[in-house]
Order: sequence, then structure tokens, then C-alpha cells
Amino acid sequence: MNLRIKNLGYTFLCLLLFLSFRLGYIAIIEGERLSKEATSQRTQKIPFKSVRGIIYDRNMLAITEGQNRLRVAVIPEECERIELVSSLLGEPINQKGIQIFNLNNVNEEHAGLLNMPGVMVFSVSERYNNMGLLSHIIGYTSDNGGFGIERAFEKQLIASGTDTISTINNANSKAISGLGYKKTDSKTYKGVKLSIDYHIQKITEKAMDNASLRGAAVVVDVQSGDIVAMASRPNFKQDDLANYLNSTDGELINRAISPYDVGSVFKVLMSAAALEEGVFTDASPFTCNGKFDVFGREFVCNKLIGHGDISLAEGLAFSCNVVFYQVGLKLGIKRISDYAKYFGFGEKVLNIDWMGEASGNIPSNLDATPQDIANISIGQGTVLVTPLQVADMLCTVANDGVRKQLTLVKSIVDDSGIAKDTKPVIIGRVISTDTAKTLKDILIGAVNFGTGTNAKIDLWGADRPKYVCVVLSENGKQGGTSAAPVFKEIGEKIKDISR
Repeated sequence: MNLRIKNLGYTFLCLLLFLSFRLGYIAIIEGERLSKEATSQRTQKIPFKSVRGIIYDRNMLAITEGQNRLRVAVIPEECERIELVSSLLGEPINQKGIQIFNLNNVNEEHAGLLNMPGVMVFSVSERYNNMGLLSHIIGYTSDNGGFGIERAFEKQLIASGTDTISTINNANSKAISGLGYKKTDSKTYKGVKLSIDYHIQKITEKAMDNASLRGAAVVVDVQSGDIVAMASRPNFKQDDLANYLNSTDGELINRAISPYDVGSVFKVLMSAAALEEGVFTDASPFTCNGKFDVFGREFVCNKLIGHGDISLAEGLAFSCNVVFYQVGLKLGIKRISDYAKYFGFGEKVLNIDWMGEASGNIPSNLDATPQDIANISIGQGTVLVTPLQVADMLCTVANDGVRKQLTLVKSIVDDSGIAKDTKPVIIGRVISTDTAKTLKDILIGAVNFGTGTNAKIDLWGADRPKYVCVVLSENGKQGGTSAAPVFKEIGEKIKDISR
């Protein structure tokens, strides 16, 4: 009997030791895991933002996700002054579950929300800035597609994770009072690095807005071929797309890569072809009486009383139509067309999908009449060129006749935030160094005493050009009065930040 009792005691002791060991294991070894699992079963998470890759400028400054906006999370179960909060937010608040609101038009009254029970004020990085900066390049994405860098590099910009607000709930799915709430942020460094310089882009857009300019502006770094600014007006904001989709003002059109009658800028190409082919020299003489007869049809000059005796160089500086009617007729349509193609007219510069870039049009009809050629010679008729293509041509002249590939996207940024930039690509020589130098000297004259005097920037020489800037004034009759002041402001501001 005593032996049975003793054996039973041993059994109980073993069971007790086993239970103690098991409880200790659960408490010490498994406790943290089980606690997390139990908590997660009772945690309500409200996602308020999906994470997406970043679009950077050339200096790795974030263009997207670079601006914060205040939001407010409200937990009705803990909020003691629900009506006041609703009034301050201007939004109705339900009686159950976390609700998140944008905090707009912040004023002194909203300060009371900071220490109010059941209310959490926090900041969220906004995808797009409220100025609409670089909107035509960045573009947007939507369920129906989108455009711009956002659409073209969708695969590189997709990132996992969401930002959330969470609370711990009881068995009735109500937030447990006193335990508060938690904001969890997901972050990514991956994305796309552009050639755009944020500060130059900002300067460019502000100059256009100051002048209420409808059109486009492009700024290119001559040495690298990097597009450091590209802007179009009228503008749009990605967060308010509904207001633009049915608009007749064309806010969503990127005018920097849209085709236009190129006008007098085409005379630079005509001069290049004439000099390179040896048809004329910069000193070749012409006489302008304000009009020119082309096989029975009268073509007028931009100066109705005429320029009188004038050289080719002066003809370009003063944008004399009569000079270039004669240059065009001497060159012929084939040589004009060939040089236009050498400079990149008639083809896309970027060739990036979903950007909306146009190829433009360069006439190559060998049966063109003399009247057709006269029109083409001053950039009229069937000649269609984008502002970016004009910038491409002028960069070739600035680079002593060598054409470089213009760049908008520098590299893809990996998960660690590392970017390996592409190197400048040389397409080839278009005109000789001597021809390019002559053209640069003529263009300096255009600014010093010709049609470009309104664009002159004091104390900034032109012997070693660093930037090419093209400004389009849509439907502007005189670029010297409508576009030149914008050009000057852009140049002056770039000069200020370059000191």
C-alpha cells in the first residue's frame, strides 16, 4: 500500500515537473511569438497609402514623395468630442473603426486636435507636389493607363508594402481604450533617376508663369546632352485630373514634344546647310526690298520696308526672309531635307513610350515647287518641329557640329538607392567645326544687335555655351518680344545659382 502511494506520488511529481517545464518553455521561449500572434489577431490595420518607387532628379533629389501633407486618424470609440472633430475636419465621422482624413487649410483651430483623445495627427509624403512641378514629364498612372515616366517605367516603380494605422481591438472589434494606435511606414529607395535639375526646372516653370506664357521651354546641358528642364503651359496637377480630362485648353498636352511650325529658327539650319555646302559664305551679299518674286508669286519679308543690302550673317541675325528664300532656292529641296534629317528633325528625340512625343514632319518631296521651297526655307509650309528637336539642333551647333543623344532618363535606381548613370552618347558629326563656329558668332550677333536683343544676359559670354534654352510662345507673332523675355529670366536665374 505504501509502495502504491509512493509510486503515485512520483507520478504526480513527474507530471508537475513536466507541466512546470512546459509552462516555462511557453512563457520564456514561445511567449513573445504567441503574444505577437494573439495581438495580431486583434489588431485592426487601416492602409492609407501604397508604396511606390521614387522619381529622382539628376542630383538624387526626390521629385515625387518630396512633400508632406497632414492627415488625421480618428478612433470614434476613444474620441470624447466627436462633433467638434467632425466640424474641424469638415467631414462626417462614423461611430466605428479608424477613419483617416486629409487635413486641409490648416489654421490655429486645428491645433486642438494634437492632444485630443482618439485623434492622431500625422504627416504623409505626397506622391505629387502641389505646384504641379514637372507634371508633363512625371505623368500619372490610373486603372485606365496613364502616361509619362509613371507609365513608361511602371515595372521599375512598382514597390511592395503599404503605410498603415493600427489599433488593438477587443472581442467586439472595438479599440481597447488606452492602448492607443500606431503608424507604420513602408519605405523604398528604388525608382528612376532623371536628367532634370529640380532647381532649374523650378526656375523655368516660374519664368513661364510670370509671363503667363502659353507654350513650352526646354533647357539642355550642352556637354552631357542632359535635359535639365522641360516645361509646358498650360499646366495640370495630377491630384485633380478630373478637371482636365474634358478640358478644351489642352492642359495634358506636353507642348515641348509636340509639333509646331518652326518659323525663323529653321533659318539656323538653312544657314548651316548653305555654309557647309559652300553655296554661300557668311559674307555673301543680298539685297532685301521687303519682298521677293518666286516665279510670279510675291513673298514678303518680316520687315515690310526691307533690310536693304545685307549679308548672310546679317540675314540670320535680323531674321530676313528674303535672304532665306534665295538660300533655299539655291540649296534645293533635297539638301534642305537631308540637313534637317542630319540634325534630327523628323524623328523622336527621346523615343520613350507613353510620353506622347511627336516626330514632326520634314518635307522630302523632290517635286516640291519653288514656291513650296520658299515657304519651307523660313520654316513654314509643311515643316513641323518640336521645341525639343530645336534644342537638339542648337546643342549640335554649340558642340562644334557634333550631335549628342539628348537624355531624359539617366538610370534605374535599385533597392539600395544606387544608380549607375548612362554615359553621353555621340551620334556623329553633322557640320564642320568651322561652320559651327561661324554659326555661333552669327547667333551672338543676333543677341547683341539683331532680333534677340531682348534675350541678352549681361556678363554671360557665349564662347563656351553651357546650356541651350529653347522657349516656344504658342501663337506668338514675334519670338523676340514674347519668348525672349522668358528666355532671359531663365538664363539670369540659372546664372545666379551657378555662381
